[in-house]
Amino acid sequence: MSVKDDEHFVAQSVESILEQDDIDFEFIIVNDGSTDETGETIAEFQRLDSRIKIVEQEHKGLTNALITGCVLASGKYIARQDAGGDISLPGRLRSQFELLEGDDDAVMVGSGATVVGPDGEHLYDTVMSQNELDQGLQSLTTTNVRGPPHYCTMMRNSAYRKVGGYRGVFYVAQDLDLWLRLYENGRTIADETVRYVAKLRPTDISCLYRNSQIETTKYILEAARLRRSGRDETVILDLASQYKQKTPRSKITRKLYNRKQEAKGLYHIGSCINLTDSERARHYYRLALRKQPLHLRALLRLLSSYRTKV
Repeated sequence: MSVKDDEHFVAQSVESILEQDDIDFEFIIVNDGSTDETGETIAEFQRLDSRIKIVEQEHKGLTNALITGCVLASGKYIARQDAGGDISLPGRLRSQFELLEGDDDAVMVGSGATVVGPDGEHLYDTVMSQNELDQGLQSLTTTNVRGPPHYCTMMRNSAYRKVGGYRGVFYVAQDLDLWLRLYENGRTIADETVRYVAKLRPTDISCLYRNSQIETTKYILEAARLRRSGRDETVILDLASQYKQKTPRSKITRKLYNRKQEAKGLYHIGSCINLTDSERARHYYRLALRKQPLHLRALLRLLSSYRTKV
């Protein structure tokens, strides 16, 4: 697990792992340059539970934090857990362990998850069948490629190292790059049971860097095409490393960009809630407009919800 300034939520995530029953594990937490009380919080957990191993590093981003943690992983399997209030449900680790133990050809298992909003509002469930997982990882088009939720996977350590693990060139979408390479080296298992609760916040990477994820996915898919045709992928990795430099650099530009992306995230959350709780949805549309007053879709949704109410 990588943590970065999660002082208000990290305890929930840590506790959900420590409470996993009937399974032997080490819990590696990489503190990726937190500037709040996150470090103190996880240090207190470490004092109470010897299974926790903490790595402190300067802020390097999620991908590099995961690389750091996986290098230290000594277990037969590596399981992912996100911070930020995400919760592994009881029995998650044991069930995934048993699925991998029962299939020597399997390199990874991905389970279902419930996605909730910042205040715990139910947004949607994400569950993949075996056929959907196989087709999603076989596909090399941006519209059809799909893998299991990053935060709710377990993979064979030996397979992770064989394919080269996470790659630092991919600041975002690092999970898809890894899943495709694992798929090329063994079976992936779809567990259709919901075993995880993921909290979606408008400041998450998936919201702030959505455009970068889309562009990065194109490089990842092209690299996979080359590998699967027996050709060298180095040229694509070089291009991907250059793309990282195109993200906003100045503080002002980055702030404006982040506000715009947060507004999109807030709008998305509101849209997910709209059918079940229109009043709560309006709350997120208003927040989106505060971040970006010219967010026309949020404005139209807000006005439309009031007309529907009348």
